[in-house]
Amino acid sequence: MKKALIVLALVLVLVAPLSAARYTKTNGVGVGLSAGWPVAGVAFKYGMNDFRVVGTLGYDYRGSIALEAGAQYDVYQFDIADIPFYLNVGITASASAATDFKSFAFTGNVPVGVSYFFEQIPIEAFLKVGPGVKYADKKIGFDINAAIGALWYLD
Repeated sequence: MKKALIVLALVLVLVAPLSAARYTKTNGVGVGLSAGWPVAGVAFKYGMNDFRVVGTLGYDYRGSIALEAGAQYDVYQFDIADIPFYLNVGITASASAATDFKSFAFTGNVPVGVSYFFEQIPIEAFLKVGPGVKYADKKIGFDINAAIGALWYLD
């Protein structure tokens, strides 16, 4: 898994300069890496103005295969030292299964995040945290979703 992520990162670094001329803040397809809970792995976003479809495919820290999908909306833009940041709110759901498929977990979260879009290159850096509900081992409980990552926009 680590080798695949390194290869993906190298490919994205090579592709990023080729698409820089067509870059816009939120529109298009973004692909990158996300480290977080419940899912860490390859992240994607498809932006349509202030609305984005988001997802991550990878693993959770228990060694399970995991998928997260959802949507987010930019609700506010603020500046820190003339650097623009975008506050966003979303809703996500994730599912994970052990590699032997004997245990499953499902979560639903409402993440709040901050994104920064580099102006000269088509890269977004993001951080998100959100409370939610988790169903695992026939029990329902509290969950928290958190992730940090970066995306390269291809369109």
